[in-house]
Amino acid sequence: MAPSGKSAVAYATAGVFSAAGVAYALSHRYLRRHKDSAAPDDPELAVPDDVVHRALVTRDGGESHLIERGEGPPLLLLHGASLCADVWSYQLRDLASTHRVIALDLRGHGLSTAGDEGVTISAMAGDVAEVLAALDLGHVVLVGHSMGGMVCLRLARRHPDLLGTRIGAVALIGTSGGLGLPVRSWGRLAAAVSRVAGAGVGIWRPDRPALPTGDTGYLASRLGFGRRPRPAEVAATLRLLRSTEPEVFTGLVGEVLGFEERAPFDDVEVPVVVAVGTSDHLTPPLFARRLAASFEHASLYEYDGAGHMLMYERREEIGELLDSLSARLVFG
Repeated sequence: MAPSGKSAVAYATAGVFSAAGVAYALSHRYLRRHKDSAAPDDPELAVPDDVVHRALVTRDGGESHLIERGEGPPLLLLHGASLCADVWSYQLRDLASTHRVIALDLRGHGLSTAGDEGVTISAMAGDVAEVLAALDLGHVVLVGHSMGGMVCLRLARRHPDLLGTRIGAVALIGTSGGLGLPVRSWGRLAAAVSRVAGAGVGIWRPDRPALPTGDTGYLASRLGFGRRPRPAEVAATLRLLRSTEPEVFTGLVGEVLGFEERAPFDDVEVPVVVAVGTSDHLTPPLFARRLAASFEHASLYEYDGAGHMLMYERREEIGELLDSLSARLVFG
């Protein structure tokens, strides 16, 4: 005999709470096993003391803050949503002996402020174009992680004249040309999700970050990693995520979900590499493969067991990848 409507609702509700209970138990079991397996702090996750700080006024009245270290062929590093330039601490240490390593706080993040154009991916792309000109960079390796990769794509689309002049090569790490479904209504859905997320800002105090501390925050940050992450790196990621204002955090939801640059980049002739972790649950390998296929000649690198935070999880491999990409410009 089929259950009544009330019975079905009761069964469904019980199932949801049971699943939630199992997830809660498993998550805390994971925390007990792994969270304390390494020191909570690692000095190398902090930005080196000798970085040079620069601040540039943007065209719309904002300010772009960047840090740099070292001399040599330039690398310009762009972080993901709700992070900041500090996430490139390993690369600022590892590559500065042979490169001029520059890490930019995208507008609304870190010490960079937004002007009249607001916090959008298109405005960020305009800021990067201004940084390239202000620092008089030529044949830079432009590196974008997650949303930073989307900024690279928007820049390539809107400023193709910079490719081969200011920009010598592009590295796209854990990113995508578009996260949406191939349906007409996706843009409206992304906008609706952004409005709902934005409305949620009202429940937070102005001085309260979007993500909590403690186990809940740690688990949220853990989603960005693959198998067997270092707890110190998970904790460092949470600290960076918590440094972003809730309004920026929620406002970028629609920007990222609604981002669309999946049309072929047939006119891009500079070297392009796409890197992804096989255990990346935020921008899975399928997105990276599609992105690589949108370029005439792009190299795809998949790192087994790694997640979304490749600059942490695959420190050595990413360093080697950027170094070899730069060497192609210098000696190739």
